[in-house]
Amino acid sequence: MSNVSAKERLLTLIREHALLSGGDFELASGERASVYIDLRRVTMHPEGATLIGTMLAQHLADSDVTAVGGMATAAIPVVTAVVMASASGDKPLRGFYVRDKAKTRGTQRQIEGQMQKGDRVILLEDTMTTGGSTMTAVEAVRAEGGDVAGVITVVDRLKGGRELYENASIPFHAMVTLDEITAG
Repeated sequence: MSNVSAKERLLTLIREHALLSGGDFELASGERASVYIDLRRVTMHPEGATLIGTMLAQHLADSDVTAVGGMATAAIPVVTAVVMASASGDKPLRGFYVRDKAKTRGTQRQIEGQMQKGDRVILLEDTMTTGGSTMTAVEAVRAEGGDVAGVITVVDRLKGGRELYENASIPFHAMVTLDEITAG
C-alpha cells in the first residue's frame, strides 16, 4: 500500500463508496440516523473485499480460530473475503453464515457452510449499531457446539455493540468507527 496504511485506504473506500449523509435512514436496530454506511458497496468492491479480507486474515493469523461466520446476508461478503484471503496462509479458515431461523425445507439448518462442532469461531459483521443481530449468531453457534472467540465488525456505529459484547465477556474489535469515517 506504499505510503497509505491499509486502515486509511479502507476509510477512503468507505467515504468514497458507502457513506451516505443528510438523509433519514432506518437501521437494522430500528434506530434512525442521518448518516448511513452502505458497506456492501465496499465489501463487494474488488479492492474493498481484498483489503478487508487481507486485514482480517492477518489479524486472525496467530489466533486459535478455526472458522469465521456471521449473519446472512450482510456478513457473507466479509466472511467470503476472509476465507479467501486466509487460503494462501499457513492456517486457512473455514466460513459459514447464520440464518435468522432454521430453514423449513431441505437440510433445515440455521447455520450453513463450514462450521463444525468444537470450532473456535470469530463472528463478523459489516456494520454494527447495537450488536443485536450478531448476538443471534452467537446463540446459534453456541447451540451447535461452537466456541465464540470474539466478534469483529468492519464499522462500529458506536451505539452499544461494543458494550453488549463486553458485558457478555465476548472480545470485540472494530476495524473502523463511524467517528473515524466522518472525521475525514
